[in-house]
Amino acid sequence: MNVAIDYDETYTLDPTVWNKIINLLLESGHKVYCVTKRYEAIADDIKEALDIPIIYAMRSKLEAVNAAEISIDIWIDDKPQSIIPYSKPHKNAPFRGMGV
Repeated sequence: MNVAIDYDETYTLDPTVWNKIINLLLESGHKVYCVTKRYEAIADDIKEALDIPIIYAMRSKLEAVNAAEISIDIWIDDKPQSIIPYSKPHKNAPFRGMGV
């Protein structure tokens, strides 16, 4: 099983607990990846905190793992909307938002 965990506002909320969960998953033969929307150049704290592969998503997280040829079975993320690819509204779609 492949598990993806977000870093900011997910792992960072309780690193002690997440380390226990990550270690349990690894010991059970699963793979765990950190998938983050951060740029690698500003992720030194992630590299220091985690001893698992880190995937940097410049667009959607799903696109990033697909580019790395990884299929994620379980996503753990405080912002699940960051997982799916962005899409532009169709030009004929009705306007939605701002209460209009």
